[in-house]
Parts: sequence; C-alpha cells; structure tokens
Amino acid sequence: MQNYKIAIVGSGIIGMTLALQLSAINHINITLFGKKPKYSEFKTTAILATSFDIYQQLLGLTVPHPQISELKKFKIIDELKPKKKIIDFDATEINLNSFAYNIRDNYLADRLYEEVKNNNSITYKSEFIKGLEDGLDKTILYTSHGSVGYDLVIGADGRNSVIRQLAGINFSKKTYKENILVTEIEHSNQNNNTSFEIQRNGSLLTSVPTGDKKSAIVMIDQSQIIEKMTVDALDKIIRDSLLPYLGKTKVNKRYSTFPSQTINAEKLFRNRVMLVGESAHVIPPIGAQGLNLGLRDIITFCKILSDNERKNPGSKTILSSYNNLRWLDIYKRYKSVNLLYQSMMSNNAAYSALRNIGFLTLNKSKRMKKTLLSEGLSVNN
Repeated sequence: MQNYKIAIVGSGIIGMTLALQLSAINHINITLFGKKPKYSEFKTTAILATSFDIYQQLLGLTVPHPQISELKKFKIIDELKPKKKIIDFDATEINLNSFAYNIRDNYLADRLYEEVKNNNSITYKSEFIKGLEDGLDKTILYTSHGSVGYDLVIGADGRNSVIRQLAGINFSKKTYKENILVTEIEHSNQNNNTSFEIQRNGSLLTSVPTGDKKSAIVMIDQSQIIEKMTVDALDKIIRDSLLPYLGKTKVNKRYSTFPSQTINAEKLFRNRVMLVGESAHVIPPIGAQGLNLGLRDIITFCKILSDNERKNPGSKTILSSYNNLRWLDIYKRYKSVNLLYQSMMSNNAAYSALRNIGFLTLNKSKRMKKTLLSEGLSVNN
C-alpha cells in the first residue's frame, strides 16, 4: 500500500491530538509543525463525556484523577429579571455519569507533547511557515528550512491561522464588545461536581469544578469593564455572585483576559489543504462546545480515512466527505451558541422574550430538557 505524507501546522491541543490519532495509521507519515504550546495557568476545558474517550485511548487518562474534575450537574441562574430563575441539569437525565471532564489546558498540552515527542511515527519540526502552493497532486509547504511536498496539509494553527490565509479560504469574523476573563477561586463549600452559570444583562459568570473546593472562573463582560478590572473588584463580583452556592470565596490575584470573537470558515478545505479546530471555527465559551467541536473534526476525519484506506487522504473525495459531514454540526453550533450569547449580552426586547420562553419551556418539559442536553453533547438516544 502506498505511503502518504500529511503535514499538520499548529502544535496546540488540537494539532497534537490529530497527529497522535493519525500516527496509528500505518500508511501515513505525519510531520507536525509548531512549538511547545503555552496556555494560561487558569484556562481549563470541559471535555464532553462523548469525546473524552479520545484521551483515554491516547493518554490513558482515567477518573478519578488529580488533574481532572467531573462535571455532573449544571445550574443556570438567570438574574436578568428581579425574580431569579433557576434551571438545574443533571447528567443522569440522559443516562450519563458526567456531562464532561474538566481538565487544565496546560496539563493536557504537556501530556500530549510528551506523547508526540516519544512517537516515532511523528516528525516534529519547529520551523516557520513562509508560504504554501496547493495543487491537484501535491501541496508544497515553504518553511524557514526549505520546501517539501505533501499529499495533504492540515491547518490546526488556531483563530489567526496562517494556513487558512495562505490557502485563500474565506471566513467571517466578528469581535464582540465583550472580553473574557479566566481565573480560579477557592471556596468554603464543596461544589459537588456542579457548574454554576449566572446570567445578567450584559455579563456572564461561570464556575467550573477543578477540585472539591476549587473552581475555574469564566467571566464575560463589556471590554472596558474587564480591561479596568482590579483584583478587589473581581473578588467582590465573585463573592456576591457565588456566596449562595459555594460559600466564602477567595479569588486568585492573577487572571488572564481574551477578546470575545467568532470565526466561521466558508468551507473546510481547498485543493489539498483542510482546516480543523479554531482554524475553521471559533465560538464564545458557552456550553463546552469550542474544543469539543475540534475533537469532532478529528474523530470524523480519522473515521473517513479508516473507511477509505486505499484512497489518498488529500483527494477531493476524502476532503469533500469531511466537509459535508462536519459542516452541518459546525453551522448548528455556531448559530445556536451565538444566538444564546447575544440573548444573554443584549438588552434587546426580542432576545429577552426568547429567553423567557426558553426558560419556561425547559422548566416545564423534561422531554425538551433531555433533547437539549442530548443535542448539546451529541448524544444519540
């Protein structure tokens, strides 16, 4: 059987995960371009239960684990009106032990990096990408060390993707008026594997378990508020918001901030270049969809290759199948998460009415709640 060469540009979590998955296919040679990634010490990712097995297989991750916290319950507290509204979600409602497994990005990246460096089927290069010439038979990748032809080049280089730009794949981008702040808190009460999401007009505060009495914090608010945030002000916001649920809180004196953006690529490939993860799609951090969308990109592409072993991985047949199988899922998440985001951040009367209808429906209909949970986790019942 003919051997094929694939270049993956971008050595973040998605790029390294894809490299390790593809390295198990005997007739494919993998070259991974990038540097050892660095993530904020406070950044965590809730990996959905339906995607977690990819890391059980690649890294042998199991729970319980000191670096992994299970997310078994999810509580939404709507404070947009004087009368507070609360909706409770429990993983047992859809016959799961946990919705997701929350893990620190820097820990996951370090584990993946170790596996990549020790994998003889992956060539790891920290070369700068200077250009790309994509053709019908090969894609030439120009780097700081020369040029090499590949059967397929995969852009896994994030929201500012060089590969997306060089391949001429059109995309839409929107930067919201809000920023995102991430940090970690300690609290006097146990979180009982519960995530709390507090929604107010123009802001969102979410806690996600990182330990029995520790939680990661994701705060979304207007950019001018986040930019001027002091530790004391942040401490007060978190204390006032989470006291009823987590008891006394102590906020870490350091935090990281990011812009709130969406990106949506027009298509997922062009000639012998394809996109995965944030190179193709970026959505606000709501509902644990971001990284998990990228993991579904990987799972789908690897399944296509395993079902078509004799076909060139850069062929139009393979890449068209990938695009067709992933496009609807990405589009649905992109539209639904952005609608939800705007309904929480906007004072628009139409969005407010939509939210009220949604809360009323979910509180009264167990079937609708179960459907929402199953759809959010891509569970097939």
